[in-house]
Amino acid sequence: MTAQLRVGIVGAGQVGGLGDGLGSEENSHAGGYSRIEECELVSIADIDSERLEQFGKQWGIPSEHRYSTASEMYARENLDVISVTTPPMYHHNPVIEAADAGVKVILVEKPLAISVEWGRKMVEACELAGSRLITGHTRRFLPPFKKIKKMIDEGLIGEVRTIETSGSRPLLANGTHTVDYAFYWTDAEPRRVSGFLSYEPSPGAPPPGFTGYWTYESYLDSKTPESPGPPLADPGGAGMIVCDGGIVIFVNCIATRWQQESATMIAGTEGRIRYVESTGIWQYGPLLKRSAKNRGTHYDWEDIPDMPKEVDQRDYFYGSVLEAVTCHLEDRESVSTGRDGLKTLEVLTAIHISHKTGAMVRLPLVEGLDQHEIRSSEQ
Repeated sequence: MTAQLRVGIVGAGQVGGLGDGLGSEENSHAGGYSRIEECELVSIADIDSERLEQFGKQWGIPSEHRYSTASEMYARENLDVISVTTPPMYHHNPVIEAADAGVKVILVEKPLAISVEWGRKMVEACELAGSRLITGHTRRFLPPFKKIKKMIDEGLIGEVRTIETSGSRPLLANGTHTVDYAFYWTDAEPRRVSGFLSYEPSPGAPPPGFTGYWTYESYLDSKTPESPGPPLADPGGAGMIVCDGGIVIFVNCIATRWQQESATMIAGTEGRIRYVESTGIWQYGPLLKRSAKNRGTHYDWEDIPDMPKEVDQRDYFYGSVLEAVTCHLEDRESVSTGRDGLKTLEVLTAIHISHKTGAMVRLPLVEGLDQHEIRSSEQ
């Protein structure tokens, strides 16, 4: 089949397509696009010349289609779909420039941005230009998570009351998933947030022996929209999110990845759903009626049929890029829009603000707080 869509990637790093050097190259945006016949990866942009060359050779992109800036790539390549896979403090300019250049579908890695203000500007620029902005919250694109949403929408557990989710550090990079899929399942609107950070972020490297804490190195020095300043610090954390309709979401991303499994319990008025993603436990428990034998609360747990025992790691990014290509071909909105990503970003920002102030934070964030950058304790 002849390729129909021209695809470009901004960010020649691990997620974009270089992998970790241990055979993970297919678990990337480039790897995902290579599995889709309806598109062709034609160009790459990155400010690091060595990575740019390595990426080009690895994915068969000629030197004349490798660019040091995203804006030059947009001007010359006539792209239909792009992926922005840079560190999060570099997301806004490539997204806004792509919208201005007329790119129809823009897939940006999670989190959407490092401040609600920048995230809002990205969303508004895409809406003004008629571009579809997709946030790369990969769980929304996977069949097991879609099935859970269908079960909830069909009322199998009644009205959702609480969602308890646990993931791993860091909060911004990994916790964004645990917050997002709670909103995906319920369409709840967050109103109040209380939060705690397991490590106060700082611009420098983590202390010796500290695990589960990430910093994103900055290539540039001054703090401007083009040069975002010091490295982004991303600690672990936890939060309670009170939403419209009485739904309360509890998020726990304090432990490291090898100390804590990704697990969720969804409690409704008529039953519960629980799962542990890494071990393939997906269960539904209808609430049993009280009787002489069933005093208190009991659930008749059973496995949810046709759920995977494990998820192929390559399917996470493949699901994201397939969504981007499909949204272009079908001319439809994504199940993970820019505004969905903005909602999650606002909650994560509120967790940081709550930790710093010791107070509950109301949403939407008032003017001024929406400028708060998830970066360092001095800001």
